[in-house]
Amino acid sequence: MLVGARGKEGLTQKQLSVLTGIPQRHISEMENGKRPIGKETARKLGKALRAGYKVFL
Repeated sequence: MLVGARGKEGLTQKQLSVLTGIPQRHISEMENGKRPIGKETARKLGKALRAGYKVFL
């Protein structure tokens, strides 16, 4: 879901990292299923990607 939402907004992992304050490495790990997405992180992603945060949980 995260990869699709990021692609829809036309953002790179690095750009999303800058927008959210989440390290790019963590975004990569979340996209690859190696890191869970917590509620607070989901809220940051939702705000940056203009999506409801619950889709990332």
